[in-house]
This record gives sequence, structure tokens and C-alpha cells, in this order.
Amino acid sequence: MKIASIDCGTNSFHLMIGQISAQGQVEVIDRQKDMVRLGDSTFRGGVISPESFARAAEALRGFRRLCDSHQVTALLAVATSATREAINGGEFVRAMRDETGVDLQVITGEEEARLIYLGARSVLPLGNRRALLFDIGGGSVEIMVCDARELYFQRSLKLGVLRLLQFFGSDQPTIDERAQLAESCHRALEKIAAPIQRIGFDFVAISAGTGRVLAELCAPTVQRLDATGPKDKLERSKLVRFSDIYSLEQRLFAMSPAERQRLPGLDPRRSDSILPGVVLVRSLLEVFHADEYMLCEAGLREGLVFDYAQKNRPDIQLSDEFPDLRRRSVVSLMRRCQAREAHASHVGRLSLDLFRGLRPLHGLANSDGELLEFAALLHDIGFYITASKHHKHGQYLIENVALSGFADEEIKVLAQCVRYHRKATPKDNHEGFHQLSEALRRKVRLLASILRVSDGLDRTNRQLVQAIRVRIQSKDIELTLAAPDGSDLELELWSARRKADLMAEVFRRKVRFHIAPLPPSPSDTEPTIARDEPWLNDQARFRGNAS
Repeated sequence: MKIASIDCGTNSFHLMIGQISAQGQVEVIDRQKDMVRLGDSTFRGGVISPESFARAAEALRGFRRLCDSHQVTALLAVATSATREAINGGEFVRAMRDETGVDLQVITGEEEARLIYLGARSVLPLGNRRALLFDIGGGSVEIMVCDARELYFQRSLKLGVLRLLQFFGSDQPTIDERAQLAESCHRALEKIAAPIQRIGFDFVAISAGTGRVLAELCAPTVQRLDATGPKDKLERSKLVRFSDIYSLEQRLFAMSPAERQRLPGLDPRRSDSILPGVVLVRSLLEVFHADEYMLCEAGLREGLVFDYAQKNRPDIQLSDEFPDLRRRSVVSLMRRCQAREAHASHVGRLSLDLFRGLRPLHGLANSDGELLEFAALLHDIGFYITASKHHKHGQYLIENVALSGFADEEIKVLAQCVRYHRKATPKDNHEGFHQLSEALRRKVRLLASILRVSDGLDRTNRQLVQAIRVRIQSKDIELTLAAPDGSDLELELWSARRKADLMAEVFRRKVRFHIAPLPPSPSDTEPTIARDEPWLNDQARFRGNAS
């Protein structure tokens, strides 16, 4: 049986034709795509333009001819973000049906995520592993946590690359526009980070065109997985490192629009949307502490066919789940020790602000940022034994309570960071610290220096400092603290200055503090990146990269 699926996306239209066997297996026999860019008009004026109507009809007529030549049994066609948001989306669906014979079904973001999962699991080497999967479209990003057996989490965020173009005032974005976009991406993703981290995942994967194009632009540094398995699955599994994405971002933003259009491996029609795309990918890797992502070249169109096959072949075998318990085990220990959770979480967030802002100086990996956050969550667990010397009691607990999913070296780094979050700084003759390798001693000193300052900045346990902006100079590190107007930060500043000794030592710069008042935070709502939110634009100056 031959089944065709059409994905009418915000950026591109895709066709896939598959042959379904009696056992429910799918063999892809043909593909085609056309970049229609419905979102160009939808996100500017709220409607699909007549020009977009014409481009879409031409693409669908070509798809229909190819389906007829293959004599497909069923044609499944869906429309996503741009169509469901456009004022004239219903008119567009009717016009496509009347002009091309293709009957589009407008699906929700949740249904889109479910179908993407069905397609992605056919090519991702899941086995007993759990993936954090992102499908980056033109209008939205579908986010899923899944393994071979189940979809544990799904969410659709309005972070598509065509939508994000609204952050840029021209084809040559300014540094401030780029920084504002990065901060907005961070904030939108951080709002869903907690439930994802509770579920746990083993690796990050990205599907759809943006992830593929970035992988091609990073070549030849992209690594192919060295594993056993079906040839087609291995050919579709590539690892793209964060360091290469970070370098590519600098290179793309340094180019003129004309230079980007001539870039080998980049479709000129993507030369504008690739800029928000690379910022978004860099941001999601930072937020979820990933040092690389796996390219997944299957998504919605494959999912439509597999969904059809699954409903007609219920005996498809699924693998048992194997959850990642790292964060869950950390939070469990923190709660068993009755640590102040609000304080610990806030110190963790401030630590990540500093970690990102100081990246040009420390050069550590994203996974080290995750260890820093875990150390922040556990830094006060020693109070469970006694307040006196609680930093040493915390070290003891971490070393002697089995934390799931951590290597021995990671346990040692966690324990030493908690040990040095207060009082004495690391010395080579200290027991425990002395036994570490030189590389691990450097890592502990760097991470502990950040944790000490972050802990000091919540001395009153009132979470007054909402964000930190880092400015690196030749002889100074300037930390600008964002806090609600009228906040009394005297005790926070006193404590942070006392605990900045290690930071000044390891970075060989004086640490200076400044305060920048902010209005009170708005109520927690669904993630949004609209540019007309003044509070978000103010806050954006204080999160993330060094200036």
C-alpha cells in the first residue's frame, strides 16, 4: 500500500510517499519539497497573502501530480502554525481543496508534536535512551521528551524562525537585536525547563530544515554516530557540537546579506531565517546544558505515514523506557535534606547567568554548567546535619549518598563545589581537593567561584536579584544586578563582595557590582516573544552572554 503525506508548514511544504508492508513497516519511495514561506505574510499582517496563495497552489499541484504517478492509495495532508493563526486560514484551506484537490487538515501544536514524535522515533537510535526532541519550524517549535515507547512531554512554542525575524530591523541585525533575541529565547525555553528536567533525557535531537542546514554549514566538523544498526538510520544520525554552532553564529552575523546568500550549502531563500535559527539552537543547547545535538531528518511528514501504519498495524513493537534520573536524584536529595528549595533554585539560576556571561574567560562546556546548577541545588543540604560547617557536611552527603546517573568524577566535582561555596577557598593541600587531577581542580575552582557569588547575592533568601549581566574588561569583571526598583540589596552586596575573593583570584580581575532597577515581574503566562512587552525587553539586557 502506498501512502502520501503532505506537510504544509510555515516555511516549506514537504511531500513524502511511502510503501507500507503487511508488517506495518514503511519504506520511503519518493520525496519532494518547495519553500512557500506562508509565514512571511501571516506574521506581518495576520493573513496569508495572494502571492502566498499562488505559491502554495503551485506546490500542491506539483505534489498531486507526483502522487498520481505513484498511484497512492491515500493522501494525508496537514497545515500547521501559519495556517492555524492566519485570519483567512479557513479560506486558504478551501482554496487549496478547490484548486488542487488536496484536502488540508489544520492540526494543533500538540497534535503536530505527536506526529513528529512518530516520525522521529523511526530514525533516532533510541533503544533504551530518552531524547529531548525539537522540531524547528517557521512559525513554532515543537518540543518533546520521548523514548522508543512513549511521548512523555509535548509543547508547542511560538519560536519559529520566520516569526523570530521580527526581532530584526534589517537584513543586518545589530548586536542589541541579536542579544534581545537570545534572551527572549532563553526565557521562553526556561519556562518549560523544569518539567522536562524532572522527566529527564539522555540526549538532544533537532529535526526539520534549520537543524539540517546548520549541520551542513558546520561540516566537516559534524560527527557521524559510530554505532551498529540499519544503514539508513545511521546515515540520518549526525552529531553537531555546541562549539561549532557557537562559532557558526559568530561567522554568520559577521557576514553581509550578500555574503550569506552566496554561502555554500545554504539555500539563498534561507539566508535571512538562518540567523534567528542559529541563535535559537545555541540558546536551547545552553538552557538544557547540552554540548551537542543529534540531527534527526524525519518529522511530521514521516509521522503522518507511521501514524496511519500504527493505527492499522497495532502489533508494532515498542522498546522499554530507560529514564535519565540525574536531575531527579539531585532534587530528591535536596528535599530529603529539607534544604530551602526556593533559595537553592534561585542560586542555581543566578549561577547559570554568571556561567554564561563568563564563558569567554572559563571556556567550560555546557555540561559543566549543569554540574554547577546541581551544586547550587545541593549547596545547603549540610544544614540537615548541623548549621556549623554545613559546607563540609554537604560534601560528605554528596560523596556518600548514591546519586543516580553520575560518573565518579562528576560526584567529586559536585562535592568539592559544595565544600567551597563558603568559608575557605580551595588549596592544593586540602584533602579531597588535592586528590583531584589538575583539570578537575581548575574546574572546581571556576565553578565554586561562581557559586560563592551567586549564594551571596541571595543572602536574605528573598530572591531580590532577578538576573545578572556580565561585562568583562581587561582588569575588571562588572556584574550588573537587576532587581525591582526600591529593593534593599545592602546585605546581598555585602555578602557577595566578601565571597568574590575566589572569582577575583581565578579570573585575575577585580569584581565590581552595580545595581539596575527593574519593574516588578509580570504574572507567569504562556511563553511569548512579542516585541511589545516592555518588561521582557528590559529584562533581556541582563541575561546570558557577556558584553
